[in-house]
Amino acid sequence: MAASKYDFSIEQGSSFKLSLVYKDDSGNPIDLTNWCARLTWKTNTNVTQTFSTENIDYSVYKFSIEPLIGKITLMIPASTTNSFTFNAAKYDLELQSDDDLYVGGGKYIIRLIYGTINIVKRFSQSSSLLECEP
Repeated sequence: MAASKYDFSIEQGSSFKLSLVYKDDSGNPIDLTNWCARLTWKTNTNVTQTFSTENIDYSVYKFSIEPLIGKITLMIPASTTNSFTFNAAKYDLELQSDDDLYVGGGKYIIRLIYGTINIVKRFSQSSSLLECEP
């Protein structure tokens, strides 16, 4: 199956969440047990950044897979999006299976989605985040 084009926006200084469920042609979730994911973008300022489910520093972002339901979720906190200075980026989201494509052929990798990310700039350009006391 060919990758799908999906464009989206990220609000600068706001928390961001992208979730999707990987399904087969019959609409059933694909089991992603032992799979990993990677989203790589290249900005209009020529900076490349990679987000991976192998990341363990959740202060910058959290990228996770719920394998039995085929769900992939990328979350980027407001503290990270607040520092985005670019206007747009082109991205690819890939999945890698723990199985080899064939003996000696490396892991099975697919590009799931691709497209353009637009950054919606803040008017206030605040250097601090909103912090409310309960």
